[in-house]
Amino acid sequence: MRLAGTVLGSVVRSVATPRKGAGLVPSPVRPLLPRPAGPDRLAKVLGGRLVERYGTLPEHERLAAVDGVRDAFAAAGPIDADRLFAAGLDPARLQGELRSPDPGLSGRTLDLYDELLELCCAHLVEQHTADPSFPARAAVEQLRTADRTRDAVESLASDRPRPEAEALAFEERYARYVAATHGRLELFGLTLGRSAREWPLDTAYISLAVSGDAGPEAAAHGFARTGPVAVTTEVALTTTDRLLLRGPAGSGKSTLVQWLALNAARRSFSGELTDWNRCVPFVLRLRAFTSSDTLPVPEDFLRATGVPLSAPSGWAEELLTSGRALVLVDGVDEVPVRLRQRTETWLKGLVTAFPRARYVVTTRPSAVPEEWLSRQGFVPHTLLPMDRDGIRAFLAHWHAAARLDDPDDEALAAYETSLRQAVAARRDLGRLATNPLMCALLCALNRDRRMQLPRARKELYDAALDMLLVRRDTEREICGVEGVDLTREEQTALLQRLAYWLIRNGQVETDRGEAEEMVAEWLTAMPQVKEAPEQVFTHLLIRSGLLREPAQGSVGFVHRTFQDYLGAKAAVEARDFGVLVKNAHDDTWDDVVQMAVGHARVEERVRLLKGLLRRADRAPRLRDRLVLLAAACLEHAPELDPEVRREVGERTRVLVPPRSFRQAEELAKVGELVLPLLPGPDGLSEQEAEAVVRTAAVVGGDAALQVVARFRGDRRSTVGFQLGASWSSFDPVEYLEAVLSDPAAAEYHLSVRNAEQLALLPRLPAFRELTLWGDHGLPEPVLRHDALTYLHLGENDRLHDLAPLRRLPRLRTLSLSRCRPLGDLSSLAGLPLTSLHLYDPPDGTALSTLSYLPDLRHLTVNYLPPEGAAGDLPFGPALTGLGLFHHASTVRLDGIENWPELNWLSVSGAAQWAQLQQMSLGSPLRTLQILGVDDLDLSGVLPHQGLRELWIGRCPGVRGLEALAELPELALVRFSFCGLPGGRPPGIPERIQVKVHEEDITYL
Repeated sequence: MRLAGTVLGSVVRSVATPRKGAGLVPSPVRPLLPRPAGPDRLAKVLGGRLVERYGTLPEHERLAAVDGVRDAFAAAGPIDADRLFAAGLDPARLQGELRSPDPGLSGRTLDLYDELLELCCAHLVEQHTADPSFPARAAVEQLRTADRTRDAVESLASDRPRPEAEALAFEERYARYVAATHGRLELFGLTLGRSAREWPLDTAYISLAVSGDAGPEAAAHGFARTGPVAVTTEVALTTTDRLLLRGPAGSGKSTLVQWLALNAARRSFSGELTDWNRCVPFVLRLRAFTSSDTLPVPEDFLRATGVPLSAPSGWAEELLTSGRALVLVDGVDEVPVRLRQRTETWLKGLVTAFPRARYVVTTRPSAVPEEWLSRQGFVPHTLLPMDRDGIRAFLAHWHAAARLDDPDDEALAAYETSLRQAVAARRDLGRLATNPLMCALLCALNRDRRMQLPRARKELYDAALDMLLVRRDTEREICGVEGVDLTREEQTALLQRLAYWLIRNGQVETDRGEAEEMVAEWLTAMPQVKEAPEQVFTHLLIRSGLLREPAQGSVGFVHRTFQDYLGAKAAVEARDFGVLVKNAHDDTWDDVVQMAVGHARVEERVRLLKGLLRRADRAPRLRDRLVLLAAACLEHAPELDPEVRREVGERTRVLVPPRSFRQAEELAKVGELVLPLLPGPDGLSEQEAEAVVRTAAVVGGDAALQVVARFRGDRRSTVGFQLGASWSSFDPVEYLEAVLSDPAAAEYHLSVRNAEQLALLPRLPAFRELTLWGDHGLPEPVLRHDALTYLHLGENDRLHDLAPLRRLPRLRTLSLSRCRPLGDLSSLAGLPLTSLHLYDPPDGTALSTLSYLPDLRHLTVNYLPPEGAAGDLPFGPALTGLGLFHHASTVRLDGIENWPELNWLSVSGAAQWAQLQQMSLGSPLRTLQILGVDDLDLSGVLPHQGLRELWIGRCPGVRGLEALAELPELALVRFSFCGLPGGRPPGIPERIQVKVHEEDITYL
């Protein structure tokens, strides 16, 4: 016994006593067993050591300095051995790589920040040099450095650069080019019609939200209810390497592509996107290839996109093969319909040949179906309209840029305040402002017209053209700069003809020489214009603010919206109503047709709308689309024959109620006109009722709230989830009183995003399930809500400590997603949690501290923990559920058989699926979820004869469906993004309920 005690004591002391490192710091921070202290703990401990020196600082300023250091490390991503060796084990170099402090820190607070950051960097290096693996790793690095030095010397001696060095040098040169060409952005109203200046993308860019559906995974992860959720585009990118981004005109698709290219070139991604800093971007704007016979292969990427640099042989292909390429394909909707199959084939070929590369493809929603390329693993997300917080952020960004442009304009603050108030008070402006392009137009016109704003979209465009074509130069006394002085009518006539020619020919750009020839032809009908066609075209290009030259010798409109608006006017003036009806099935003509209704006279509107309905009757396959287009046109027809309006309404009524979120989104495009047609709640199935609520929430406004309020008290689970998620779509107080005050609403899952909603939580004491999105930390209204049994915290960069959750005595389920500062879970100790869901915490977050959660029965993770196998997790035999999602796909299943109560399991990727098939579990699974397996043979589930539910997600090649007949207890199978045809897949017995999800799915 004495010997055992002596040995045990020696082991404990050897583990608990810090090993000596390089001696860079006098008192190393003791490790938090079983691993060294991370940056977050270092900041806390070392900050405490500096208290005496900075004792005169107020506590809140000391905490601000500590939080600043934590944020700096969180933004830098994991500080691992590779990172430290790359910095030469030099704390000063490591400190220099971290981001600058918050500009709000100053004086002694900034001194504390600097000293604390320096100390933390020194301690991190010290800890690494004390690690037992350090000598071996250092020897390896020394040998590698010696090899690189020898190779460099040999290259210099031979006066011939090595291929690797040549490729690396070109990569740096290319990155500088991309950063220079994509680092600036035209902000409408600041550049157009004013000057040729551009703005730093960092100033102009705001993060937008995309829609996702909580879908089957969310319910399986612990969400009792499912429904749509909204996440930022950056978050959506962390869930997949193949993203299909859908959004209407002006929603920010191309700006996002530009932002991705810029950050990849600068290697400035942070947080969960840090790994994207390895990527080299290729921006492929499809409109540039519509006149080409073929689409580019990798070796032609640079030449085809106008990059004037010559890459080393095989450079692009090597990047694609190794997975370091970021392929940004912009504008599928700008490809003529006749060429879209070619585009699809080209993309499929790229993905097949280079499966490790990352892909982002953008399109308007109507151009391709949502499941487009789903068999190739593309995950669709739809850009959402900006909500109230997003609009406020956009207005702030725009006016901040305006102050840079004109710091002496003292009225800008008043303009910003006035516009913010007008957008909040006026429903018409509020709807327009949800689109980034329209919001920029409102900003420009609000400033230009001294806060006198138009109401309708057509009036908005008319005012913008007036500002750009006439008033801006006239008021600034700019005249005849290119030797040309055209009236607004003359400029508009020429621009209309060019726009309509581009539309008819399925183009968004054309050769400049061809454009000049057409202008010369059109000028023959304008004898009053004496200048040469070349001069006139140059004037339009430089002074109109509506044309641009994206590449040398190529011209197009600054935005597709202006092309459609002007082209529609030309079509109406030419009385081409038959042409409009003939092309109405083509999604690229959607806005053209709608704007043509706005331009047309009353009798012409009747002709156009009746033409759409007649064609709908003759073409059953296109009927729904054409009827919805006619319905969307009504918003642009302030005066219309009542009989035609009635007929369109009746045709639209056949398409309601919607039965999916996709149908809800399509109906919502019709706007407020669809609201009177929405039925319910009586007579609707649960799926239909949920979709009706979703439609009204997307439309928004007082009339939409009346529709939603009809479902007040609905106890069906998915309807309740949608009612709880729709709060942020309306005025918080009005929605609370109209919907959430019903006693049955206590069963809903409440989604909270802003401070206004938080302030109202005390009025909803009975709610038990809550999701809180955003940087709110752990606010008092949540901690006082002691009825909570379920809490989800998402995208919360102010969340450092979970100990305050002890104030929630009934809390049993906790879900954390993308709370980057939270790298230490030890503060959960003692909580009575039964379920825990962790999505994208900081890399390296250990699960060992969860041993202090004795009641835990269910764990799901979507990141790579340091525990490499399931058997390394600190759980006893009582665990009943384990979920390993996308980012945890390399965790081995070894040891999973030691949990005899396990009845719920999720595996991701081919490796985990293959390992599961080779294992004999000690318990019968009731629910199995299989994600991300490209070739899935469902006969592999037959050993699990007790299965009751099977969830299949993002598995593009599912086969062996007939094997499911041999599972006697199987009652439900769900498929999502598996590339299956619509309807019930063949081979599955009728006794098994099958659900095929078409909506976006986001891990929560």
